[in-house]
Amino acid sequence: MGIKLRRAIGSLVIVVALSTSMTIAAKAQDTWPTKRVTIMVGFASGGFADSVTRLIANKLADRWKQAVIVQNLPGAGGNIAARSTSITAPDGYTLLATTTSLAINETLNKDKGFSVSSLAPVAIPVEAPELLASNPKSGIKTLADVMKVAADGKLYMGSSGIGSGSHISAEYFFKVLAKTDVKHIPFSGGNPAKLALMTGDVNLMASTSSVMSSILNGELAGIAVGSAKRTLLLPQVPTYEEQGYQGFTPSSWTGIFAPAGAPTAVLEFINTSINEVLQDPEIGVQFTKMGLVSKSLTRADALQFFTSEVERWGKMVKAIGLQGVQ
Repeated sequence: MGIKLRRAIGSLVIVVALSTSMTIAAKAQDTWPTKRVTIMVGFASGGFADSVTRLIANKLADRWKQAVIVQNLPGAGGNIAARSTSITAPDGYTLLATTTSLAINETLNKDKGFSVSSLAPVAIPVEAPELLASNPKSGIKTLADVMKVAADGKLYMGSSGIGSGSHISAEYFFKVLAKTDVKHIPFSGGNPAKLALMTGDVNLMASTSSVMSSILNGELAGIAVGSAKRTLLLPQVPTYEEQGYQGFTPSSWTGIFAPAGAPTAVLEFINTSINEVLQDPEIGVQFTKMGLVSKSLTRADALQFFTSEVERWGKMVKAIGLQGVQ
């Protein structure tokens, strides 16, 4: 078989797959939803997952002509909301909005009451680079300052909870790459952790770009960003790579999941709706301000992405000795 023929067949397969997906989603359009949809968020109000979910939920409600309710169920690194969603009726009316923590917890937690196999990835709408931030009043303004405080045994780092991407990537950085000590203080979400940093209860915070506005207005200081290049909205914050840690570019995401077994047509319809919402200029502006990058993945791509994330973060969890500790 010639190269041109193989490419033509490959392109045809992609077109057929997309056409099939759109046809399946279209079948659900006239029959779903017929009542309120609830999205359970595994973290506290004001954090990364919550902010993204509320923006998307408002747009979905407009499109579907049905109420889309956001319900916060924080705790256990997102496991409470994930388990609650996994045991609801698989009809698409109860969804889960969570973060990288879902992939992490599959290795971190021995008995969380559910497995990721009981949840079906629907969409991965956004991702964001991980950040280290400090309170300017603490005197910690650079990664070198961080290392000095850590060497003195006085580094207290807050995060949105045990098992969050921010927690695992930061612990991996300190323990495996920087080989220094940090005392981790978990909170029920990004917003409580940020408040603790601003009041001085902790002197460092591992977070996603949800702290970007606080860095821009001077309330917090950006120490390092986990992107390959400096972000456009935080050009003053150096990357980990610039500061000597090559290849360390951690990022987290927010994903939408449904109970396993939900109708394929409904899940395709939700995926299509979310991806269409991501094209809304208003959403684009809001995400850019938050330092987020949109990810318009098909359901098949979302499943493949999530599967690879379970493996990638699992390796990090094992490297810092946290496998099965919860």
